[in-house]
Amino acid sequence: MFLTNPPVAPTASGRNLKTLNPNLSLKDLTGQMLVAGFEGTHLNLELEKLIVDRRVGGLILFERNFVNPEQLTRLVSELQSLAMLCPAKVPLFISVDQEGGRVSRLKAPFSAFPQPGCLGKARSEPLARRFGLALGREMQAVGINMVYAPVLDVNTNPANPIIGTRALSENPEWAARLGKAVIDGICEVGVLPVGKHFPGHGDTDRDSHLELPYVDRDIDSLEKIELEPFSEAVKHGLEVIMTAHVIYSAWDSKLPATFSPRIMKNILRDKLGFSGLVMTDDLEMKAIEKHIPFDSIPRLGTAAEVDLYLICHDRNKILSLQDQMIRDVEEGHIDKESIERSVRRVTDVKKRMAISPRGEKNLAELAHAHLELIGEMNSYLP
Repeated sequence: MFLTNPPVAPTASGRNLKTLNPNLSLKDLTGQMLVAGFEGTHLNLELEKLIVDRRVGGLILFERNFVNPEQLTRLVSELQSLAMLCPAKVPLFISVDQEGGRVSRLKAPFSAFPQPGCLGKARSEPLARRFGLALGREMQAVGINMVYAPVLDVNTNPANPIIGTRALSENPEWAARLGKAVIDGICEVGVLPVGKHFPGHGDTDRDSHLELPYVDRDIDSLEKIELEPFSEAVKHGLEVIMTAHVIYSAWDSKLPATFSPRIMKNILRDKLGFSGLVMTDDLEMKAIEKHIPFDSIPRLGTAAEVDLYLICHDRNKILSLQDQMIRDVEEGHIDKESIERSVRRVTDVKKRMAISPRGEKNLAELAHAHLELIGEMNSYLP
C-alpha cells in the first residue's frame, strides 16, 4: 500500500477532510490514533487482537520483528489484509526507524547507509534525494509505508548525546534544503516520510530517552534555527511530523513540546500552517514517564492536537492509553469532535494509499544497486 501521489503543500482548505463513517465506534476511532510496537515475527494471537479487537491504526517494526525480507513481506501482507477487514477499512501504517547510521532497525540485507550527517558535509541536494529514494525503495520492497526520517533537527550542540550526526547539518538552511531533498526521494516511491523531532532536538545536552531535556534560548534564535527546517518541509508538503519530548522555556516553561498547545497548535499548526499528522515520539521514554501522569496523556495530547500516539514496547500501555482515551470522551473530558478531527486527518492520508505489490526488484538486488551511493556518502565522512 503506497501513496498514489507525492504529498502536496497544505492549503487553507487542508482541514476540510473527508466525512468519517458514522458507524465507527469510539474503539474504532481511538484505535486509528495508536501506533504500537509488538513482539514476534509472524501474525500471532496478541498481534491479531491489537488489530481486530483494538483496531490499532499503525505498527512500528524493530529488530525483534525481522528475520529476513521474505518473512517480513509476508507478515506485512497478512497484517494489512487483516486491517482491511476491520470497520474503518483503511490500511495500517507500517513504520520503522530507519534513518541510516546508528538508527537503523532493519539490518542486512537492508543497506547499511551511513550517518545522514555526511549529507551535510557534502551539501549536495541531488545526493540527499538519491539517498531518500534508495531508502524509500528498500522500505517499499517489503511493504513498509512509513519511515521515521528525515531528522530535521539542527546539530548545533556538540554535547548533544542523542542527535549529533543523525541530523543532516549544523546549518539551518542546509538542514532545510537537504531535508526537502530526502523527503522528495522517499515520496517518489510512495513511502511516507516522518520529519522529526519538532520543534528541534539539536541543542539539547540530555537524552530524552533517559530524562527531560530543556532548551533555554530566546524565541528569536529558536525561530531562526530550530524552526527553519520544519517550516520549509511543511511548505514543501511534509505530511507527518514527530514531536520532541523537550521543554523550550521561551515558548512553554512547563510542558514538553509534545503536549504543549503553544508549540504544537499555535506554532506548528497556526504559524507554520501544518495541516498534516502530528505524531508523538515514543511515550515510554523517560522524559514523559518521569514527568507526565500516564492517565493525563489523552487530555494533554488532545489539547495539543496530537493525532498519533506512539508506544513502542509495552502492550499493556497501549491498551491502557486507549481505555483512558475512551473514558475521557465518555466522561466529557475530551470532545469527541477532536478525536474525529484527528481520525479524519489519519484516514485522509490512508485513503490515498493503495494496496499493491512490492517494488520491481527484491531487496538483495536493491541493496547491491545502492553500494555505489553508500560509497559516495561515506566519502564525506571524517
